Amino acid sequence: MNLDQFTTALSNQPDHELCIQFDSGIVLPPHFHVTEIGKVTKDFVDCGGTRRSTTSCVLQTFIATDFDHRLKTDKLSMIIEKAAVLELDRSTPVEIEIQTDTIGTYSVTSSLVSDGKLTFTVASKQTACLAPDKCGLDNLPSLEVTPADPAAAECGDTGC
Repeated sequence: MNLDQFTTALSNQPDHELCIQFDSGIVLPPHFHVTEIGKVTKDFVDCGGTRRSTTSCVLQTFIATDFDHRLKTDKLSMIIEKAAVLELDRSTPVEIEIQTDTIGTYSVTSSLVSDGKLTFTVASKQTACLAPDKCGLDNLPSLEVTPADPAAAECGDTGC
């Protein structure tokens, strides 16, 4: 979801409570705060030698012990308006930074209005080879590595 779609969803639902839900169905506690909005630019060279650049609008969340706190759509709209000094392009993708066992940045994939709440769904970002033709990966599927994967848990004979 880009910044224009995100802010339109907010402005179309004034005074609604906000909800952030992972694509797995897990919901962020309703007393989350948005503590900052950043313009994050990543300049890099891919494995094929091509120089690239990406920019995203990142909303950092924080979950405190003030359980009565509720961020509403109009308040988040005002916070985003203050970030106008960052000169974000309206087509910039929106991502949400969330603290779990580590700090993760998630892509905002959709929004849904139901029962007086505006819910934004977030999904894990994925890596990809950007030069598969130069690496010989044209038709190879990616492999997801999880902590439960024995290959990820051990370093083998190399001693890491």
